[in-house]
Amino acid sequence: MPPPNARRAAPRRTNRRIHTAATAARVRPTLPDVAGLWNTQRAKIIAGVLTLLVAGVLFEFFNADLFYVYGLQTTGLRYLTQAEVERASGIIGYNIFFIDARSVERALAKLPEVKSVHVTMGLPNRVAVVIDERQPEITWLRGTESYWVDADGIAFRARANLPQLPSIRDLDQTALKPGQPAPADALAAYRALHAAWDGAPRAYEWSAAHGLGYTDEHGWKIYLGDATQMAGKLATLRALVPQLLSQKTKITFIDLGKGDPYYQ
Repeated sequence: MPPPNARRAAPRRTNRRIHTAATAARVRPTLPDVAGLWNTQRAKIIAGVLTLLVAGVLFEFFNADLFYVYGLQTTGLRYLTQAEVERASGIIGYNIFFIDARSVERALAKLPEVKSVHVTMGLPNRVAVVIDERQPEITWLRGTESYWVDADGIAFRARANLPQLPSIRDLDQTALKPGQPAPADALAAYRALHAAWDGAPRAYEWSAAHGLGYTDEHGWKIYLGDATQMAGKLATLRALVPQLLSQKTKITFIDLGKGDPYYQ
């Protein structure tokens, strides 16, 4: 038995009530915030609808015929045609928002006739092209083919009859395509001759065997070789021709391309 003066422990009712209340709070179901959820979802729905509407409007706007390129504003053409330039550009029928001006320039620069090109664009569908064409300096004849050659030595298709141009007939029929350089030795010999002789002929032939050649006023074939010492060759020729004429020598050709003149 407990001692007489022992105190009886008080029942722990308070703790039980606290524990019961906490447990109830934990297990009580929480009702969803329906109004907050609706507001959040409504904002998302409205944003999605607006995004679709804007996308649709932009699609119709950028897809309108107004922004499609149907022709180029081209300047500088002399021998090339508008149709050739538009076909080479590769952008006819394209939306201007998907066209890059530098890419168009690179495409047009591949045309053998084009020396330089500049492209600018503007809304709604303006594409302006400024072309600097190669100017023919010589007509290069190869078999039945005719090419023009510009000051840079680049060959391109002859598009007209220009009788005022000097011509060089390639007796070797060297393979040549538009956009490629013509034989450099032939062009160098031709230019050296014209630099040394103001009244030089306008029709020439070229071969690896004899170099640059032409037929003079006496019907003689004159072979000048390459560009080396062209002024000296001409001086020799001018001194030799009167002697041969005075001797009434029958001449078929005079070859000055390999040192001392040789004639027959």
